Amino acid sequence: MSDDPFHEAVEALRAIGLYVEPTGDDLSLWLVNGEEMTDTGLMKLAALLGLVPGSAIIQ
Repeated sequence: MSDDPFHEAVEALRAIGLYVEPTGDDLSLWLVNGEEMTDTGLMKLAALLGLVPGSAIIQ
């Protein structure tokens, strides 16, 4: 496993069949199954799906 939590979240989301790619040179924006989201949104999605550890409260 990587020490990079974003890399882990991306790999976990891909493992369940989602299309996940950076939108371009800005690595804080991601395309997830056709929807653009920030790196924070990506982490929240992975945590809500139980793929990565997340805080008890996701805002």
